[in-house]
Amino acid sequence: MRSIDELKRGLEELTAYYNQRKGQCDKLKQQIEKKRDELKALQRDVDVLMKVKLVFQVASENAREQARQHIQQMVTSALQSVFGPDISFEVVLEDKRDRPEVEFLVASTYGGTARIANRPEDSRGGGVVDVVSMALRSALLEGMYPRLEGIMVYDEPAKHVSGEYSAAVAELIRGISQDMGRQIIMITHNQHLAESGEIAYRIYLKDGISCVERIR
Repeated sequence: MRSIDELKRGLEELTAYYNQRKGQCDKLKQQIEKKRDELKALQRDVDVLMKVKLVFQVASENAREQARQHIQQMVTSALQSVFGPDISFEVVLEDKRDRPEVEFLVASTYGGTARIANRPEDSRGGGVVDVVSMALRSALLEGMYPRLEGIMVYDEPAKHVSGEYSAAVAELIRGISQDMGRQIIMITHNQHLAESGEIAYRIYLKDGISCVERIR
């Protein structure tokens, strides 16, 4: 028969193994939840792209051209303010089977001379999609008649933008607010973006309760 000490050691080893595996399981659950949040954010961006495409499809030829130039200019300006002058946004309109089709492209020389044009989701990673999505929302609101008043809400607007561009995105959002004369309410974990607002609150958990603290 095994002694009490041996049983205790065996129990301790099993407990340690269980805790190790539980920790790994908890970590995987967190990673899955994070990926789900990222997927939701990307889906919101895709929804914006689809809504803009619908605007082009139902508009007249003259209105489509005006909208094309307006959106192309606004999104290009936003992209260049963040990523530099060698990037631009293009709206390609084609009639297929007597129906207008719209294609969005992001063109860039990537610092070289050869021009490469891809869909936003295929250009320089998710950061480009984030900026395009923000700019398209602004363009849609500004292009509506009569003008739709009210605030704009950004939920993690630069979640996929790398750290080196965070400060530029903060300046872009500040510029959108000033140019459009709109208040922006933003939810973010990004420190640069959090510091760009005139008023900022920090929300944190304490003993399982959500607490709110004004930091500026």
